[in-house]
Amino acid sequence: MKDYVVILLQRLQTGWRPRGDEIDMRTRQRRMSTWRFDVDLLSYPDDTEVSGWARAEKLIGRANGGRMTWTGEILWIDAELRWALCEDGFWWLDGS
Repeated sequence: MKDYVVILLQRLQTGWRPRGDEIDMRTRQRRMSTWRFDVDLLSYPDDTEVSGWARAEKLIGRANGGRMTWTGEILWIDAELRWALCEDGFWWLDGS
């Protein structure tokens, strides 16, 4: 994980409420709408019942332009579900 992502994660864990202009410019920021939590079933290839017990580790939804997209693994997510820091960057969440 990049050092600036680790620093951002540590800030979020203190309860800091981010704004777009306060996030290190090296961290990619994107917006996702009509999203939901998702399980990466490819991580459990030998278990056919995994969807009943596996923890959600990603988000799936519509990115800019309306195309479906998935995030990287969730590192930290807002309790009010307004944003998430994932392995692939920072996501602003609109309407789940």
